[in-house]
Amino acid sequence: MVAAIGVGILLAPMTVIWLVENDPTIDWFVAFRTSADIWMLAQGAHLMVAAGALGSAQIPAFTVTILPLGLSALLAYLSFRLGRRMSSAPELWPGWLGAVATYGCISLGLSTAAYDPAAYPVTWQGTFLPPLFFFLFLAIGSLTGPLQRDVESRERAWVVVWLENRWNNLGWAIRAVALPALRGGTAVVAMLVALSAVSFSVLLAANWITVTRLYEALHVSFLGGTTLTIGELALLPNLIIYGAAWFTGLGFSIGTGSSISPLGSAVGPMPGIPFLGAIPAGQVGLGFAAIAVPLIAAFIATIAIKKHADEIRFEFASAWSAAISLGLAVGFVAAIEMGGLAALASGAVGPGRLETVGVNPFMLAAVVFVETSVIAILAAFFSARPDAADHPLLRG
Repeated sequence: MVAAIGVGILLAPMTVIWLVENDPTIDWFVAFRTSADIWMLAQGAHLMVAAGALGSAQIPAFTVTILPLGLSALLAYLSFRLGRRMSSAPELWPGWLGAVATYGCISLGLSTAAYDPAAYPVTWQGTFLPPLFFFLFLAIGSLTGPLQRDVESRERAWVVVWLENRWNNLGWAIRAVALPALRGGTAVVAMLVALSAVSFSVLLAANWITVTRLYEALHVSFLGGTTLTIGELALLPNLIIYGAAWFTGLGFSIGTGSSISPLGSAVGPMPGIPFLGAIPAGQVGLGFAAIAVPLIAAFIATIAIKKHADEIRFEFASAWSAAISLGLAVGFVAAIEMGGLAALASGAVGPGRLETVGVNPFMLAAVVFVETSVIAILAAFFSARPDAADHPLLRG
C-alpha cells in the first residue's frame, strides 16, 4: 500500500490526462515510467537523463539528484505509520523482514519495468535505496509506537538498553546540556521554517498575477495544470527550506551563478515552474532586517528552555561556563539540523547551470552556528544561570 500510494498519486492524474487528451504517439507506459522514476527519486535514487533534442535545442546528458521532499515526506509518514501498527508485536524482526522484502521486490520490479534509455534511475540505487528508506522509518515507527497489553518487543528492549548505556557513559556536562540544547536548536530551526512557509504563502498571494501568467505561458490544459500543481507541491518543502536559508542572509541559488538573498539577488534564466514566480528578484529592501530573524529565534528559544535547564543550573559552577556551554550547544544543534535540511533539499534538476539548485549545506551550517550561538550565549545567562551553592562554605 505504501508503494501503491506513492506511485499512484503521480500515475493517477497522468493516466487521466493520457485518456482524455490522448496523443496517439505517446504510450501509457511513458506516464508509468515517469511516475516510477519520481517515486524512486523521492527515496534517494538519482535519475539519469540521456542527451537528446528538445525542440530546436540539443540537450546534453544530465543527472537529476534533487529530492522532491513533499513526496519523500508522504512516503516517510506512511512507512512510519505502518511501523507504529507493528509496535506491540513481541518480536519485530519477522515483520521488518517481510515488509522490507516485499518493498524491495516492488522496487526491483519498478526499476526494471521503468527502465528506458532516455531516462532511467541508477540501477542499484533504484533497487536498494527505496527499501532502505522504507526500513528507516518503519523501524522508527515500530520502536517508538504505543505498546498494547504492556508487551515490549525484544528489539525495543535492546534499543532502550543500548541507548541508556550510551547516555550513562557520556560526561556529566554533555548529559546536562544535551536535551535543553536539542530543544532550543530544534525550536530555532522550526521557527525559521515556519516563518519561511508563511512568507512564501504571502508572496504567492501577492504575486498571483505572475504565477498565473507562467501557467498560461506553458499552454497546458486544466488537467495538465493540475498535474503540474501536484509536482509543485512535491517540491514545495524544498522551496520553504530555501526560504529559511534566505532569512539567515546566506540565501540560495536557482542555477549556477545565481544568488537570491535579503542583501540582493542576481537571477539568471529560471525554469518555467509557476510557483517560482513568487521568488523575490532584484534588490530586496528588507536587507539586514531579515537577518535579525534567526537572532530573534535563537533568543526566544534559549529563553524558553529555562524550565528544561534545571540540570545545567545544578551541575555548572559559574554563569559563564553554563551560558557558553548551552549557547554553543544550541548553535551546534541548529547548524546540524539546518545543514541537513539544506543537503536534502538541494541538488541538480537539469543540465548546465541547473546542476546547482538550492543551498550549500556546509556554508549554511556555519552561518547558522555563528548567528545562533552568539545570541544563545547571551540569553543563556538568564536561562542557565547556576543555582546558589548548597555547601555552607561555598555560599556568600
